[in-house]
Amino acid sequence: MLIVCTANAIRSPFLEHLLRARLSGTGLTPPVIESAGSAARPGRAAEPRIVEIGRAHGLDIHAHRTRRLDERMLASGVTVLCAAAIHRRTVLDMRPDLLDTTFTVREFARLLSEQTDPRGIRGDWGALAEAAARLRSRPRRGAAGDDDLVDPIGAPTEVWDEFERNAVEAVEGIVHHAVRLLRPSGQTARIDPPPQTRREWRAARTLLDSPQTPR
Repeated sequence: MLIVCTANAIRSPFLEHLLRARLSGTGLTPPVIESAGSAARPGRAAEPRIVEIGRAHGLDIHAHRTRRLDERMLASGVTVLCAAAIHRRTVLDMRPDLLDTTFTVREFARLLSEQTDPRGIRGDWGALAEAAARLRSRPRRGAAGDDDLVDPIGAPTEVWDEFERNAVEAVEGIVHHAVRLLRPSGQTARIDPPPQTRREWRAARTLLDSPQTPR
């Protein structure tokens, strides 16, 4: 799975690390998750503010280094999740054959939520993408561009908050519905959902780190 934004310094590394972390412990076999930027300058660190935001969610983005998107990353059948529609167009300009496996992140989460019947999904991520692609023809409400994640670079705090909120919501939606649709027959989904907000994450860490009371 490849996650794409513009500079590979804010949106895509946050999504990459968050999705990888949230899939851990779900019982699913996660795909290999990487990220790249359509106009990235290779080898640069992630923006300090996204490193800080990532830390608030239990992620370590400090070691991330930017990569520029190229065709070698776009293997046949790879699922590509883009921060915005403009990145999806860039991917499809390079590889038109990836039409059915390239989505915006928020679009992918929304389409999975509309998939009500897990039958026919073979139990892998490629099948999940195919199932999502089949739902694209359905009419939907909402304005054009509302599947985009805003780019917060140089923006005020409220824009960063909007990005964080929508990115976390999209990742949690993908994980929730992947567990629902891909788990083996007869296997129950995880009981405890992962923390979705900074407050929930801090509460979870406090509980984990607190000494256990002897019984």
